[in-house]
Parts: sequence; C-alpha cells; structure tokens
Amino acid sequence: MGPWNHNIHYHDIVLRAIPPNCRRALDVGCGQGLLARQLARHCQEVIAIDSDRDTLLRARSARDPQPRIAFVEGDAMSHPFPDASFDLITVVAALHHLPLQPALLRFRNLLRSGGVLAVVGLYRAHSIQDYAWAAAALPASWIFRCLHRRAEVEAPLQEPKETLHEIRAACDAILPGGTFRRRPLFRYSFVWPKPSSADRSPDPASLTASSPSARPAPSSAAG
Repeated sequence: MGPWNHNIHYHDIVLRAIPPNCRRALDVGCGQGLLARQLARHCQEVIAIDSDRDTLLRARSARDPQPRIAFVEGDAMSHPFPDASFDLITVVAALHHLPLQPALLRFRNLLRSGGVLAVVGLYRAHSIQDYAWAAAALPASWIFRCLHRRAEVEAPLQEPKETLHEIRAACDAILPGGTFRRRPLFRYSFVWPKPSSADRSPDPASLTASSPSARPAPSSAAG
C-alpha cells in the first residue's frame, strides 16, 4: 500500500478536476510535493509554492525529480504571479492558513477563463452535525491507518478558524457555481470552474462577512 493521510486520501478529487489540455498549474501549500508530482503527469508545468523552507528542501530532494515542477518558496497571496496565468489552482489543506475571502479572490484572479480551482480543506467543528461526522470518521480513519503506510505531514500545522458554514458562504458569495461538499475524514471539497463572466472581481467591501485578518502564508496542514 502507498503512503496515506487525510489529505492524500482526497488527492483523487483534485486530479479529477484537472481541465483538458492543462498547460500551467499552481499547487498552493505544496508541502513535500506529493500532489505536485501527480499534477505533473497531466500538466505541462506545475508551480508548487510553499512558505516553509524546510518543507521545500525535502520536496526538492525527492528521489524522483520532475522537470515539469518548479518549487517556489513564497506567499501565494503576494508572489508576483500575473493574473489569468493558470489553468488549474490546487489548495489542499492550505486555505485555512490564509485569509479566506482575499484568498478566494486572489485565486479567481489568477485563473484563466475555463480554468479550475480545486480545494480540499479543513474546517472548525461547530455544530452537532460537525461532531457527528467527526465521530463517524474516527473508526474509518483508524482502518485506513492500519491498511496503509502513514505519511506524516512534515510541515507547520494550524488549526482552522472558520466553520464549514462560513467557508461555504464565502465560496458561494465570491465563486458562485462551484461544487461544495462535506467529506468524511474531517475535510470538505470545493471545485470551481471559472466562467468567462467571472473575470471581474467584486468589491470585497460588498461581501456580507468581514475578511479575517492576514495570516501566515500556506503550508500543508494536518494529515
């Protein structure tokens, strides 16, 4: 069995979201580069960005270097990427390291028309339903750990601050038309294809929820 953790478990959701003829992908909070290496099989170029230097050193020293991947140390919110420069943006266990609404706006602007944003994220348990899902996930998580070789997340961790409801509301307001789903194993997924009509960003002041204050740049989160 291959390496496994809660994030790797949902890589297939991201891979299924890759648009046809993907030229350039951005993997935000790339960690040790496991997802970036899979993306490189389907995309001509993958930019894998993470703010943690030690994590990137491990990613670059992997035994199977991929010429299609460029590992970048930096903040996805401020790195000088041109707008409309990516066909795919992937954000696995990293969105909760960023200010939610500004990050969604940033990713929308970085996508080309027809591009796809694919998020697998964590949320703060708040409701009875959240705790029921968490309780149901515990035995499933234990079984997966017994069947697979556990891959440790060797990167800085951060607890999520937003609830599932808050994240869904932000996605609906900023990126309407996406597919948002609660997932077992303490995760949610959000996949949004950018239509040509979404090129213009809304005024953040018009959004009902206030934007969280800026947080550290992303790196992979709890497995």
